[in-house]
Amino acid sequence: MTATLTRRAGALVLIAATAATTLTGCAGVVGAQMTYDDTEKTKITEIQLDGGSGDVAIRTAAVTETSIKRIIRRSTDPGESYRLQGTKLLIDTSCGHDCSVSYEIVAPPGVKVSGELRSGDISLRSVGDTDVKLTSGDVNIAEPAGKVKLRATSGDMRVVNAKNAVDIQSTSGDIDVIDAAGPLTLKLTSGNITAMLTSAASVTAQTTSGDVEVRVPVGNYKIETHTGSGEANITGLVNDPRSATVLNLRTASGDASISAA
Repeated sequence: MTATLTRRAGALVLIAATAATTLTGCAGVVGAQMTYDDTEKTKITEIQLDGGSGDVAIRTAAVTETSIKRIIRRSTDPGESYRLQGTKLLIDTSCGHDCSVSYEIVAPPGVKVSGELRSGDISLRSVGDTDVKLTSGDVNIAEPAGKVKLRATSGDMRVVNAKNAVDIQSTSGDIDVIDAAGPLTLKLTSGNITAMLTSAASVTAQTTSGDVEVRVPVGNYKIETHTGSGEANITGLVNDPRSATVLNLRTASGDASISAA
């Protein structure tokens, strides 16, 4: 690993060949599931994702060190799967044919998350700025301390208790942004969009096929809706064309609704 790494524990669990197809995320692997618990003493400021197949869970806590749990599914140990670049932690979920690495990481407050995964679920809690791309899988972000930017091809996106801007673009899947305070930009090709705000902020919510539902506190908003095939409903709010806070909802096929929370 690196000079700053402290190995706390390691475990090797043998998996019988007849049960190999039950391994999640790597069907067909015959061999072992290896679990490693490591600690990086360098204070990590950013975690960068890379790889093909594997889940990543990151949360922050009142710590200066970073704990890294790796679950490797392969018949043999593939060796190092993460490294340090200054204060940036680079993690890779790829490890060769019929192999995947999943991570559970606890990092210091404010850690940024960036990078790209091809397949796997991403779970983040109380992290800093997030800028992530995902081809296939779900993303769940709770209580982000920074801005959120997500780009996805297939999967559901969920963000809860965001205090800053949220920008999500996806091809297929649902987008749910709950209890948000900052401006929202949500764009989707196929799926439903739901957004609930705790304070007045501008919202752009667009989908080609699906419903769009936005709930905001009572206030002055400039409301713009467009539905190609469907209904547009506004409940409990008055459209104020002079307002700088804009609610822009568009769907080619589906309903668009805006209501007071």
